[in-house]
Amino acid sequence: MNEFILDLQNIDSQDKAFLLFRHVILGVSFDYQNNFYIKHNSLVETTYISEQTKIIELESKKKGLVSEKEKLNILNKNGSWTTDQEEAYQEQLKKIKDLQISKKKLIIPSQIKAAEKILDEEAALFSTLFLERSDSVGLTLENYTQERTSEYFIKNFFFKDEGLTQSLFSEEEFEDLDHQTMQNFLNYYYDFQEIFSERNLKKICCAPAVLNIFFLSESSSDFYGVPICKLTMNQITAYSNYIYYKNINSAPDFKQVPTEYYKDLNKVVDYYDQQYSIISSKNNSKKR
Repeated sequence: MNEFILDLQNIDSQDKAFLLFRHVILGVSFDYQNNFYIKHNSLVETTYISEQTKIIELESKKKGLVSEKEKLNILNKNGSWTTDQEEAYQEQLKKIKDLQISKKKLIIPSQIKAAEKILDEEAALFSTLFLERSDSVGLTLENYTQERTSEYFIKNFFFKDEGLTQSLFSEEEFEDLDHQTMQNFLNYYYDFQEIFSERNLKKICCAPAVLNIFFLSESSSDFYGVPICKLTMNQITAYSNYIYYKNINSAPDFKQVPTEYYKDLNKVVDYYDQQYSIISSKNNSKKR
């Protein structure tokens, strides 16, 4: 994985939380290693992408493309790619995904390096299976749709400037991109979104510097300066987290977060969730 993404995924300090809060406010992040900007997905774009995916699927079906499941059934019957081969493929794929998830949780450099070595070894074994399967399965409804989606992401989420006015690739450069390059960019964007996972956005918003800034606003529109429909998904989630923390803080039974917890924002998130459960339980008991 790109070191820029790996570094930012691990929100291990209030400084990093505040840095990523700036990314949330701007709705864009700068990859200083690759020298390009990544646009954050907006509420409107989320619905647009879903709609476009459905349109592409319908058009593909009309052209005769079948789903991967249908193709695998056909191949199993004629012996080109058997059920046993598919099970071996899926098992190796799951192993790699599990290793990737485990690696993301590591912090110590030596452990990360060891995990990368194991992952590389398993990926090498998987590559042979992947190529064999790809040759047998060929073009399906799913991989054609994914390829078209990759085109959308590369054209609309990667830019040369912070103002998002200059696409990373010109039309001519885009036409020359091969399949693997487009897949790499799509994988990059999926990994990038993990920086702003639900858990990470909770850690960002519970940092005192961030929470105190939010407290100055009356509404999300007041804070961001635009209506909700124009916000990015990260901005919406961040403000929702603020409301969550604000409500807990204002509860009469709330006990302040121990100062030492702020050395590890994971502890702060867990503490707020525990306080919410305690307060909710007490309120429910009073209603009975």
